[in-house]
Amino acid sequence: MGGALIGRETELVLLRELTAGLSTGSAVAIVRGEAGIGKTSLVRAAVADADSAGLRILSGACAPLSGAVAYGGLDAALGVGREAGGEVFASVAAGRAWTVGAMMRTVTEIADGGAVLVVEDVHWADRSTLDFLAHLTRNLPATGLLVLLTWRDEDTGAEQARWLGEELRITSVTDVPLRRLTLEETAQQIPECSAEVVAAVYARSAGNPYLSAELARGAAEPSESLRQVLSAKLDAVGLPARMVIAAAATLGRGLTDDEMLSAASDDADAVRRACASGLMVREPGNGAIARHPVLAELAYEGLLSRDRRRLHGRLAGRLEAAVPNRPGAAAVAEIAEQYRRAESVEDGLVWSVRAAVAAEQEYAVAEAGHWYAVAADLWGSARDVPAEVPEELSLRVSAATHLASVGHAAEAAALLEGDLTAMSDTREEVLRAALTRCWLGTTVGDTAQALRDVELAQRLVPADDEPTWAKIAAGQAMALGTCSRWDEAEAPAQVALELGTKHSDLRTVGKAHALLGVRASVRGLPERGLEHHQTALAIAHTLAEPEDLAMAGVGVTDAYLRLGDPDRAAQVARFVGQRVRRLMLSRHWLEDLMDGNVVQALYESGRWDEAIAWMSDPSAPSDLGFFQMMAVNVHLARGDIATAERLIDQAASLGERDQPQFFGPYGEGRARLLLQTGCAEEALELTLSLAGTVQASADDEVKEGLLLAGLEAAGTVRAPDRLEHLVSRLGGVTERPTQAAVSAIIDGERSRANGTYDPEPWLVAVREWSALGRPYDEARARLRAAEAILTSRRGAPARHAAAEQLIVARRLAERLQAAPLLEQISNLARLARIDAGRGGPAHDSTDPVPDPTGAPALTDREHQVLALLAEGMTNREIGQALYMSPKTASVHVTHILEKLGVQTRVQAAATAARLGLDKPPPT
Repeated sequence: MGGALIGRETELVLLRELTAGLSTGSAVAIVRGEAGIGKTSLVRAAVADADSAGLRILSGACAPLSGAVAYGGLDAALGVGREAGGEVFASVAAGRAWTVGAMMRTVTEIADGGAVLVVEDVHWADRSTLDFLAHLTRNLPATGLLVLLTWRDEDTGAEQARWLGEELRITSVTDVPLRRLTLEETAQQIPECSAEVVAAVYARSAGNPYLSAELARGAAEPSESLRQVLSAKLDAVGLPARMVIAAAATLGRGLTDDEMLSAASDDADAVRRACASGLMVREPGNGAIARHPVLAELAYEGLLSRDRRRLHGRLAGRLEAAVPNRPGAAAVAEIAEQYRRAESVEDGLVWSVRAAVAAEQEYAVAEAGHWYAVAADLWGSARDVPAEVPEELSLRVSAATHLASVGHAAEAAALLEGDLTAMSDTREEVLRAALTRCWLGTTVGDTAQALRDVELAQRLVPADDEPTWAKIAAGQAMALGTCSRWDEAEAPAQVALELGTKHSDLRTVGKAHALLGVRASVRGLPERGLEHHQTALAIAHTLAEPEDLAMAGVGVTDAYLRLGDPDRAAQVARFVGQRVRRLMLSRHWLEDLMDGNVVQALYESGRWDEAIAWMSDPSAPSDLGFFQMMAVNVHLARGDIATAERLIDQAASLGERDQPQFFGPYGEGRARLLLQTGCAEEALELTLSLAGTVQASADDEVKEGLLLAGLEAAGTVRAPDRLEHLVSRLGGVTERPTQAAVSAIIDGERSRANGTYDPEPWLVAVREWSALGRPYDEARARLRAAEAILTSRRGAPARHAAAEQLIVARRLAERLQAAPLLEQISNLARLARIDAGRGGPAHDSTDPVPDPTGAPALTDREHQVLALLAEGMTNREIGQALYMSPKTASVHVTHILEKLGVQTRVQAAATAARLGLDKPPPT
């Protein structure tokens, strides 16, 4: 048959160029595509070139059924131990960071002489492998390393797809997608076949190279799919040999001869048949693997459940017999996974616990959580629980703790659902579980459950157990605070601080400071809040706890947001973000809040380009939605409706949480979108529907945004009664620097809703927003002030006063590139015939412009008047709309009747409709 790299010349050249450039830099390439598309063939060709150039080659792979084997895709490639040799770390996260640092040092040493690190089938990788690869691609050695990954596009889970998406946004990562071959390329691939056979093969394979080769290799009529072709080959070798091939799907490495014999029930002939058929391939030094991963998958899928259990049982026994005295986490996890799939409950339970412990020792947190969860599920089915296995609730708490620490809070919370007191007779275990679930409840937005767990813990703890009371008080304060009941949260936070300090519980002390910091900021004392938050940040840094670091970062950036200092907010966010990523390798969901604070601070200060740049971080935000809603403000103000709508959709879960701090901003964003798309009535109803719930929030910042959006809606639709209802619910803003500006806007929108258009409140708002350094809010207030001046006053002085406001508003809006606001300013200036660029009345020509269609020649002003006349407006209403006196409007109407040759306003409207003159002229 022809060369395996037909149609891949461009991709191979690209990989050769990356290899050739290793003397000046490092790189990452992800070769991806469907099964059989030729990923492995391309990678092997590139590796052969690199090997011939003297580069060191390190290879690893992941398998579909290998389970949660910590660093399973890297063990064979790096071959390094990850135990810390007795070193004690401040936290599990710190130990994990040390582990990753050790692996990075190994990679850097390898890269020093030039190397290619190959990891195949990364779509099957365990969490630790994915996290390490993500960290590596963002922190490559300066020179000498090419990381070459393969990825199958089909059947990718949500978490894997998210990982791939984040990787492909990194500039150092090269995406190498492989396409199917053309008919001509397929003919080159199988030159021994006739044109008729090539056409038949291509009709079935659709250009998939591996399927084309298999179809051409067989003399039978081409089958429907790759799976059908391979299934026929598997059937031909018999069940014992098929078991050998299926075993290759269960381990992320090559099989030893002993392992193949175990899979075949010691049938040496079956092992020989599997290899002689070409379905298993021996690789020197790496054992035997299936010729293609799909082969191993199909071999396994075709087994009866009984045969699968037997296969796993035999492999488990073989692996256990060969396990060394001090096995690594990967070796223990292999045995645990085989026993689990063999449905050997007691053995599976014991080895799952051992796998969890081994993963903890290597600081593979996600895998430790996985194996504790597996053990907890097996515990209830075990007839005789071995003494070395903890009780079920203890297993569940350990699993939940580890999973939550790597961002799987919802999965962690699910492990602790139900009546905790029914899960254990041990008071200490129930208490531990209640405290764990309390914290998880605040994380997933179920503060009602969190508070119930506080009550449960309070019933269980002895009165004199002050260290535990400190933890309970911290949990209670957090639960109350996250649903914005900060008045109630202050007392337990103070208790946590006092008892934590008394008993040297530094972590509880740090949490208490963070909570007291938020309380102070909410009370309008951001300077005092900042002191608490900075103390919490210092403690979290000492303890190396990523969640505490991120929470303190949220508090500090929030304080700087309230103080109007975006530079300090951004500085802290960068500092905290770097340290959290070093400990976690990935993004913590609390970073969404921290980054959201920075974006909001930059937005309010008018530094929108910097806000957009901050939003372009390649690490995607979590599914929480808070960061997305902070970004919505910028996109709406710039007029990017499509992006704003997409972000609001992504943040929809905020509306389902019981925490005003989250669904308040979500409601505000939705209301502003409705306002900008001409749906003011819907915006007003939305804000009114949320006002009752948000009213309970002690945080005026949460209320303020929703209030301002609702006020604008009420003023637009002229709904004074509903405006007053909204103000009664949300208008008590008394503890923020924006108090005077917001009070002025309430009065301004009240006058707009009542139709009185008093400019004085808007002029007050202009001064206040200007003093606070918020240019967008200032420009909007200037627009409203100009509108009110033109509506309520007459004469040249009024027009000049309005022009002054519009000139400054336009200048601010142009600097911000606030397109929708610029359009509103232009529309008002045009209607009022004010030159917002120079000031004073516009001096546009009043000469009529001849219409080539033969329609009567009208001036722009007459055209405006005619459009409103056609809507049925009176002279007074036309004057109000166009900022002219009723007498001036009457003069324009008279001229229009004359030019149209009609006697009445009704006739004029009909003529305008017939001639297409019933629409205002373009701006």
